[in-house]
Amino acid sequence: MIMVYLNPSQFKPCITLENNFQIILKDYQNFLFDFNNLNDLDSQDEGAELWEKGHEVTYDNTNVDDYTDPYETYQKAPGWYGVKSSTDKSYWDGVLLATKAKADRTILPELRPSPICKEFFNNTLNLIKVFPEIINVVIARLPPDGSLPKHRGFKELNRVHFGLIVPDGDMGLSVDGEKTKWKVGKCLVFNDGREHYVWNNTKMDRIILIMDLFGG
Repeated sequence: MIMVYLNPSQFKPCITLENNFQIILKDYQNFLFDFNNLNDLDSQDEGAELWEKGHEVTYDNTNVDDYTDPYETYQKAPGWYGVKSSTDKSYWDGVLLATKAKADRTILPELRPSPICKEFFNNTLNLIKVFPEIINVVIARLPPDGSLPKHRGFKELNRVHFGLIVPDGDMGLSVDGEKTKWKVGKCLVFNDGREHYVWNNTKMDRIILIMDLFGG
């Protein structure tokens, strides 16, 4: 029987995240998805093309009819991307903190930090940059009444969700039909190529750190 959710203790980056929760949370608390906190808004956005290419793959594997309102991608700042409705309701947004990937699928030897990472998440980056299997690192927000429909990513990657702020109530993650909830300070791991979706029917943001690990 294939396990949908993988054992986090088998992945060294997960152990590091769970052992350093307070450090990562403090980095996030200095950021808080507050646009007014940003100083570097004019940097070249090296991740924009990567985001668009990745979204194309995800879009091709998405049940777009699950959205009651047509949706589109948007960019708020260098490295800060999201998905919103035609009425500007945000379904999901996230900041690409660091990546080894290029839009042509070339993998670089080291993680390249984004401007927001350099400004707010240096402590987090220093904890995890030693792990060669890490391809992407994202801080992700699922707002109240936010959701992403069923979709699939890249089967070559295992995806880590690390809970930072997790509200009580009706919210969670489903992978191949198996539903679960995030826990503060704990990792969930699954193969990105499996069908998955998320929802948040609470009145608070859900905040997680996402890591993509090569070796799915």
